[in-house]
Amino acid sequence: MNGLRDIKGIVDIPDISFYIFLALCIAGAIALVVGLFYILNIFKNRKKSKRKEYIKRLKSVDFKDSKKAAYEISKYARKVANTKESKEILEQLLKRLEKYKYVKNPPEFDEESKRYLKLFLEVCCG
Repeated sequence: MNGLRDIKGIVDIPDISFYIFLALCIAGAIALVVGLFYILNIFKNRKKSKRKEYIKRLKSVDFKDSKKAAYEISKYARKVANTKESKEILEQLLKRLEKYKYVKNPPEFDEESKRYLKLFLEVCCG
């Protein structure tokens, strides 16, 4: 039995599992940030396209039915107003629209209310 010499001593094997784990964590964090950025960008673009749709509807309001037009202007103008100036003009416009909303047979739209709407659209759309 003295002749057996095929068993060798313990050899150090380099352990890089910590570095692999660290690289996976960094890659996962980067993928998460990119994914969140992409999702937020989609929502931002969706919001812009809705705003364009609201502006389009405000520009094409039918003034023949003044009560329906007043409600439609109120609904979409609130969603479009985003600056301080546009909100101030919106408040004035909404005060003018009250006389069309809460009556059984509203009068026809006057030119002053149409000018307020036009001014509001100019301020909002640029």
